[in-house]
Amino acid sequence: MIKYLGGGIVLLLLIFSSCTTQKQLTYLQDIDTISSPVFPRQESPDYKIRIGDILYVKISSLDPRVNEIYNPNFSQNQVNMFNNDQSLYIYGYSVNDTGYVDIPLLGTIRVEGLTIEEATRAIKDQTNRILRDASATVKLLSFKYSVLGEVARPGMYTNFNDQLTILEALSRAGDINEYGNRKKVLVLRPTKDNKTITYKLDLTRSNFLSSEAFYLLPNDIVYVKPLKSRSFRVNIPVLSLILTSISTLILVLSFIK
Repeated sequence: MIKYLGGGIVLLLLIFSSCTTQKQLTYLQDIDTISSPVFPRQESPDYKIRIGDILYVKISSLDPRVNEIYNPNFSQNQVNMFNNDQSLYIYGYSVNDTGYVDIPLLGTIRVEGLTIEEATRAIKDQTNRILRDASATVKLLSFKYSVLGEVARPGMYTNFNDQLTILEALSRAGDINEYGNRKKVLVLRPTKDNKTITYKLDLTRSNFLSSEAFYLLPNDIVYVKPLKSRSFRVNIPVLSLILTSISTLILVLSFIK
């Protein structure tokens, strides 16, 4: 009986050691130890347009015929033109394999390697050469990113904004769940030369606010690693079955004796 009691105590210790503590669920734990915390500002990186990106290009003019060419269904369905991925592909302008976008009447304009601001200026310059009293607006439609691992809603998301922080991305994915390790969050960032840069973030410490990965870029992948207790919790049903079997065996042996 002493052996069985010792085994039960060991099992209880294992269960309690696998529990998630409040500290493991808390972000920015070191802020409480800092009076009036001030963090260095991390500048949002300028994304350079790549082959395969999809751009929203709007040419506006006082001439209604120009608006009809560049903005189809401008007066009826402008709100619904970009409500899904299919619409983005149909109505957006794709950057082709040579780095150009082909815009009606304006011709081909090279945008690969340019920021959105630089691409806007390039398209405006081309517009001014051909049209009078016209302006151009350019937005990146293909800002997609993925959130994987221990979050409430893992998956691929589309960002319709010029900026996106790691905290915003996790919020859209429903936040890190109770099994997620906030000290081990990876950001995988593909580069144009077919390589991948990996950033390791500890969200329990404030220094991640100044990391280059604080602002996400298109095609980034955020991966939240699980806590060590995750594997134990997954196996709890198996352990319960084993414990029940052992208890039943002990009762049978006791009855036989």
